[in-house]
Amino acid sequence: MIGGLQSRGFRLSHLTMGLVYDDQGNRQRLAVLSDRGVIVWGPDRVYVGADVRLERICAGAALMNATVTGSNTFIGAKAQIGNSGLVHIHDAQIGSYAVLGAGTYENCVLLTEAKTRGFTELRQGTVLEEQSEVGHNVGLKNTVLTTGVVAGSLINFCDVLLTGGSSRNDHSEIGSGAVHFNFDPRGDKFGSLMGDATGCLLKSRRIFVGGNSGVIAPVHVGFGAVVAAGSIVRKDIAENRISSGDAPIHSGEYDLDRYFDLSRKFCTTAKLVGNLHALRVWYQQVRLPHAESADKPLYIAAEKEFDHHIRHRGRELTKVIDKLEKSLSKHKHSQDRWLCEQHRMLIDNSDRIISFLISDQYAPAPVSLVAEYESLRKDRSHTDSVRSLSDKASRAAANWIRETAFRPYLEMRAMFGMPD
Repeated sequence: MIGGLQSRGFRLSHLTMGLVYDDQGNRQRLAVLSDRGVIVWGPDRVYVGADVRLERICAGAALMNATVTGSNTFIGAKAQIGNSGLVHIHDAQIGSYAVLGAGTYENCVLLTEAKTRGFTELRQGTVLEEQSEVGHNVGLKNTVLTTGVVAGSLINFCDVLLTGGSSRNDHSEIGSGAVHFNFDPRGDKFGSLMGDATGCLLKSRRIFVGGNSGVIAPVHVGFGAVVAAGSIVRKDIAENRISSGDAPIHSGEYDLDRYFDLSRKFCTTAKLVGNLHALRVWYQQVRLPHAESADKPLYIAAEKEFDHHIRHRGRELTKVIDKLEKSLSKHKHSQDRWLCEQHRMLIDNSDRIISFLISDQYAPAPVSLVAEYESLRKDRSHTDSVRSLSDKASRAAANWIRETAFRPYLEMRAMFGMPD
């Protein structure tokens, strides 16, 4: 019965996607796309909402099994949408030659040749850079995988920046079954940094997160580090070290309303935020000004997702600070005096903390870096241009990125009275 109504052009509520189904209008839109060179498998497999700007679906893209909605949606040339099952895209930006398996993609960005294999959920704040890839049953939110990073199957990573490696053949990897635990018993959410923003220069040691492992936020995992398969990581891992996650677990009384030393969690958050700022300014001042026209919508969208994640981290810290008045009433013993002082300091400086976390006052990119990158971009892709940068330009870029990335971290350490 429903199929018969749809064939006559009736408008039916499409409950699963939150949109109104218009079969006749859909057929007209698909005809326009086909005339423009988009490969459409047919109205029984593809629905394009009336809010979609059709000119933002590029010729050569293949819509196989898909529901596409959102006025900000962009799909690049030669992208394959729904090669392994139904895809729902809403306000997502998909680069050329990207391949999307079955799943949902909302307010996320996938750059050139990024690939997902199926039953994927990518949510806001997620950016997959060139040639990054995820397997089956992967959920990502507020997560950035830089160029060439690979994730296996059965993975849940939210609130992570992961970089490292130099190419698709030398990449950081997340093993199947790995989980980033961003949600703690108090309901607070924290993020983790794996590598740092200098990984965008494609000259860093790769990071390996073994299968069936867990990373408990917030931690910083250095370049070249290995998380052993089957382990649970609760502490930072230095560069070129392996961790089996053997941190002790304390047992005993636990009060969900009582907070203890927050310096590590706040400082690690500031480090993550700083590196998101560094990636944001890398896009603003290096990638975007010299991008090919087809890539500019993607870079603009990626920059906005970095900003979204930065502000999200600020909101999450505010939620923690708002609970500290209640926590102060729980500290009754004399040895808790320093905790009370720390928590009172955070309460009194809440606005200041959020201000320096979200501040977007960036130093200009080194002139030599920009000039060399611009010259290389004339006949190379972005990734090839970055790999071809001279050692001098790469060092200048790394120093500029670190300067941006360290600013919030150093300010947070100063708040806690910690040395530089």
